[in-house]
Amino acid sequence: MKKLLQGILFLSTLSLGTQVNASNSEVVPEKNWSVGVGSYAFTLSSDNSYSSDLDFSGFNLAAGYAFNNHFQLRGTYFSLENDDFSSVKSKGFDVMAYGGVGLSEPGFRGYGGAGFYSDKWSLPIGSESFSGVQLGGGLGYNWGPVALDFVVTLRQADKYEDYMYETGTYVAMSGNLTVSYLF
Repeated sequence: MKKLLQGILFLSTLSLGTQVNASNSEVVPEKNWSVGVGSYAFTLSSDNSYSSDLDFSGFNLAAGYAFNNHFQLRGTYFSLENDDFSSVKSKGFDVMAYGGVGLSEPGFRGYGGAGFYSDKWSLPIGSESFSGVQLGGGLGYNWGPVALDFVVTLRQADKYEDYMYETGTYVAMSGNLTVSYLF
């Protein structure tokens, strides 16, 4: 009897989902432009046991254009502060080309791509600039007028390695959670 009730509940849930999709079958126009704001984090890690990670956090502003539901160009500006030393700041931008699904139409979205980053650190003793290529990907959901995205990128870390005083292999990684308005 218990399995019969579970089966009925499962089939009724599927039926309800089908009815909701049928009632929402109207054509929704693509929204190609997006502007958003969110939180941004960056970490520079080393395999050297004597050095600790450099962690930054702050905010980001993003703007993008989806040429269709499968291809988008997105630019992000970030302003960060070191989590341990508030006098160390990081500001910069990245530009990414993404391919995936759900980039201009409502529903789930998933994408990956490549691009360029530029990062400038302001230190008490001066400043240092880094730039290079990066790879990234994201997941999110597009409600139509609003989208929520979580993006992770791996930056070209050898640019940072040249600046660090300790040897080792470094990994430069950033992540951001952005809420965007689509139009």
